Amino acid sequence: MRIQFFTITICLFISSLAFAQQTFGHINAQEIIAIMPEAATAQLALQQEAAELEQQLQEMATELESKYKDFELKQAEMSETMRNDQAKSLQDLQERIVAFQQSAQQSLTLKETQLLEPIYQKIQDAIDKVAAEKGYSYIFNTSDINTSIIWKDDAFDITDEVKTKLKL
Repeated sequence: MRIQFFTITICLFISSLAFAQQTFGHINAQEIIAIMPEAATAQLALQQEAAELEQQLQEMATELESKYKDFELKQAEMSETMRNDQAKSLQDLQERIVAFQQSAQQSLTLKETQLLEPIYQKIQDAIDKVAAEKGYSYIFNTSDINTSIIWKDDAFDITDEVKTKLKL
């Protein structure tokens, strides 16, 4: 029994030493992204892409509205077959608009990923360098609202050091 107690005590002591040697740090990645010129350029490119897609969508909506008004004015004069064809044509145009909206959203998401991924990688590389230099075991991103950090000591904030690595 005494050997078992001694073994457990030794194991707890060793594990507490191992845990005590781990160093935790934190960073505000949003603060860094906000001042990166590459991020501003990427944001501008995304806004331009969104504006172009919005313009195309608006043109399609205007076309649908125009055709619908024309259909309403002339439907009394149309034969049953012609009315059905026109209604089908309007429905097809409306379906194309919905498909375009979905495609545009996917396109913007893909473009955002393509533009921001190199920026995120650049930040990650700088974080890796600072963490290795300072001997951190873990770095937490305090700008992420999903991170459950209850308290932080700003002495372990590496945001400024990462900015320095990125020459910001």
